[in-house]
Amino acid sequence: MPVVKDRTTNSTQDRILEAAVQLFSRQGYSGSSTHEIARLAGVSEVTVFRHFARKRDLFWAAAESRLRRIRISRELRNRLESDEHPRTALPGIIELLVEIVYEHPETVRLLYLSLFELEQGAERILRKHLVPLFQPLSEYLSRCTAKGLIRELDPGITALGFAALVASHQGLQFVLTGDATQTANVDDAIATYTSFWMTAILPEFDLSERASDALALTSPAAD
Repeated sequence: MPVVKDRTTNSTQDRILEAAVQLFSRQGYSGSSTHEIARLAGVSEVTVFRHFARKRDLFWAAAESRLRRIRISRELRNRLESDEHPRTALPGIIELLVEIVYEHPETVRLLYLSLFELEQGAERILRKHLVPLFQPLSEYLSRCTAKGLIRELDPGITALGFAALVASHQGLQFVLTGDATQTANVDDAIATYTSFWMTAILPEFDLSERASDALALTSPAAD
């Protein structure tokens, strides 16, 4: 006889996890209490602990509930595995990362928290969910380097650099300029980051000439 799942139990747990995601991502791990999470979920704190023995367990369950949504599409994976030229593959890579940051902001904040507030246990959870995302990118970049299609850069660091630039740009923009306005839309963001990385990694772009041109534009005119 098939096992019938308790839908009420699942629904209650889902509400607790969603409340935890919202509070942890806004207030941080230390700044969020199980009492607040229970109140937002519409349950008692006893019920929260019936599902999750510790606050830390609840955080990791909440983080995993969002990390599971981050996937590299089969279409993009096939393009990378077939060693599509970086000029056409790079926009697809950047599109994936931009959509993660723009469409899953709570997930990105939970990632920050797991690294800076909950170091213990972070490696296992993040490896489980992020390696399947970044390993195909790193392996693709490694093959491109070997073929001379991109500059000789560390493929792992470059793959992380793609994500780090997209994820950190908005926060740094606010800190340095006080402007919290996001790029107009996802398409504009993809175009901007793609242009930056094509200039950075494709050998046909002469970085020294671009640096000289930029210096000439910013230097005072000669008398």
